[in-house]
Amino acid sequence: MSNPNLLNRILRDRLPLAIILVAFVLLALVYMGATPPLEASDELWHVGMIQYIAETGELPVQVVGVETIYEQEGSQPPLYYLLAAALVQPIDRSDFETLRQPNPHVIAGVPGNVGNKNLVLHETAAPLRGSVLAVYVVRLFSIALGCVTVVAVYGSAQALVGTRYIVSLRTIPILAAGLTAFNPMFLFISASVNNDNLVTALNSVIIWQMLTMVRDGFNFRRSLLIAVLIAFASLSKLSGLVPVPVVALAALWLAYRSRDWRRLVTLGALMLAAWVVIAGWWYVRNMQLYGDLFGTHTMALVAGARETPFTLQTLLDEFQGFRFGYWGVFGAFNIMTFRPYYDVMDALTMLALVGLALHLWWNRQSQDYIVRLLLPGLIVIIGAVAIINWTAQTYASQGRLLFPYVAAISPLLAVGLLQITWSVGARHAVPLQMIFVTLFALFALIVPFASIAPQYAPPVPLEKLPDSARPVYARFGGVELIGYETPDRRYAPGDSAPVTLYWRVLEQSERDLSLWLHAVLLDGTVIGKVDSYPGAGRLRTTTWQPGAIYADMYAIPLNPPPPASLPEGEGRNKSLTASKLRIQVGWWHYASESHVPPTLEDGAPLDVVMLDAGGFADGVRVVVPAEAVPADAVFGGQIRLLAYQRKGDSLTLYWETLAQPSADYTVFAQVLDEANTVVGQGDAPPDLPTRFWLPGERYATRHRLVYPAPPAPGDYRLMIGWYNPVDNRRLDTDAPDDALLLETISLPYG
Repeated sequence: MSNPNLLNRILRDRLPLAIILVAFVLLALVYMGATPPLEASDELWHVGMIQYIAETGELPVQVVGVETIYEQEGSQPPLYYLLAAALVQPIDRSDFETLRQPNPHVIAGVPGNVGNKNLVLHETAAPLRGSVLAVYVVRLFSIALGCVTVVAVYGSAQALVGTRYIVSLRTIPILAAGLTAFNPMFLFISASVNNDNLVTALNSVIIWQMLTMVRDGFNFRRSLLIAVLIAFASLSKLSGLVPVPVVALAALWLAYRSRDWRRLVTLGALMLAAWVVIAGWWYVRNMQLYGDLFGTHTMALVAGARETPFTLQTLLDEFQGFRFGYWGVFGAFNIMTFRPYYDVMDALTMLALVGLALHLWWNRQSQDYIVRLLLPGLIVIIGAVAIINWTAQTYASQGRLLFPYVAAISPLLAVGLLQITWSVGARHAVPLQMIFVTLFALFALIVPFASIAPQYAPPVPLEKLPDSARPVYARFGGVELIGYETPDRRYAPGDSAPVTLYWRVLEQSERDLSLWLHAVLLDGTVIGKVDSYPGAGRLRTTTWQPGAIYADMYAIPLNPPPPASLPEGEGRNKSLTASKLRIQVGWWHYASESHVPPTLEDGAPLDVVMLDAGGFADGVRVVVPAEAVPADAVFGGQIRLLAYQRKGDSLTLYWETLAQPSADYTVFAQVLDEANTVVGQGDAPPDLPTRFWLPGERYATRHRLVYPAPPAPGDYRLMIGWYNPVDNRRLDTDAPDDALLLETISLPYG
């Protein structure tokens, strides 16, 4: 006969965990589908390590300076790779080199850049076979390990709070498991090929069993389990060694409290014996090969040692990326999700830490409970110190490296958050926690669709050029540039200039061609570059469809070279940047460095393809030289003439903006004889179109007076003004014909 009380207890205690696990698996599958093979964090090299072991049956020997398919991962403890290699062994992976073709233009480790997030080149629809299938098989293995972690986090939270508070026994494990299972970054890593998944699962079970041991006392089976798990964890990743000193301290505390020193010695002996038998051989191998027990020195050199000293300032500078990396920086650490999400998680973390401090203070009289709270905290501290030590050797400031200690982190965060909500009102504590877990899960569902998958999706072919595009034409081999879009605005240093190019495919290319974009000033200075395969790295020219039109979007970072340190005056003025901005477009083949020449539709060659893209100003601070002749005239109520300089045929005019002009005006400079006949002229638009001039700014225009025929000796009037080249209408000024008499000049000079 069934026991309804037992059934109710099981449903109450296990059903929430079962729901979280099911939701976790479903979400992890979504993340797995959103991330193409080899695009997750370091997955390219983790899979390379698995491939090497599966092919050779051996572990690699690291040689600094030699490029391999596994790179720094060849220095990692091998258990995850050995298990994964056994899983993929029956699969034909002969196409692995084809799958891992690198994207030569990838921008890894920089979340703010647009495009080129993909480490490797992809087919538009890769079939689920060969190496692709092998990657997904190992990803499923990783998801199973993630399930182990979630269960262990739940169990750790239960062991942490014990039966101290009935509400805690139910809500803290649920909240801790939710903080883990619905963390987008944990989902992303759990759905990838990464040895973090094995060490995280093993460490989480170790922490769970350690807290259970402290709560319930020594048990031979548990001691043996802890010993074996520690050995396996240390054969999975070096972070598997972090719990060892804390487990030893926990056992020492338990022995002191219970006066059971014999079982303390038993646990210690089991830990040492299991480590020697299971993991010791790998550490001995490191000593033999690299003269280093852990092999970290060689690993840092292979990964890329830091070129500058690691200081406290370095740590502070990289701390934001580290925090963000715990909650969600995807791909090759180059994809972020919605910016407010990180602020919310920062705030929740701070609230949890404050709540945890309050919880410790209010429970300070309960010695056993305080010890249980301090032990996972100590694991987090030791783990953080280990990460800082590692990132001081190489560039590795990623918060996900804390996941091996998530069974310590999540329960402590849950305790702190529950304490804060208790402070608000005890009756609201449980509903608030459940609402938070639900919202966290819903947001985790949004991330792969909104933030990850779009970064790898190739552009969808269009049927026609959008009406908003500006028509243009240039042919590069088998593709035509037929239009583009870019904002008509003024840019400053540090901005990015967005541009969308519209390509019409005439024929599929036999080679994967690269596109280059240069942001160029009028004097030819290049202030921004983008090199990419089309589709911002997501569309190979060997795969695009003839007859299709593709919208190709980029954002060009604008970073002009710093101006030379020049004194006040004319030299300093020339060092400033205020110019019309253009984008130069071209195609080339990366491997051979051969360029594809542009042509017109009739086949006539084009020198360059330049697209207007607004204006650029690097802080307009033009200084009027002391030797300039003062002047004071206002044109159209928008522009004031401040001064001028003339040396022979060279004329420089200095202007101040009174109100932002609504059009692009050109300065005319005319030399007139007594009959008002123009004998010389030096019209020129300013380098920065006037529609981008802002009130209070000062500019200089430079003119060369040109005489079509040598003028007769005599005196001539030099007249200046502004006009709109579209309709030739002049800006009004207080002078006849809106032409200001600047001065009378005698020709020939001198």
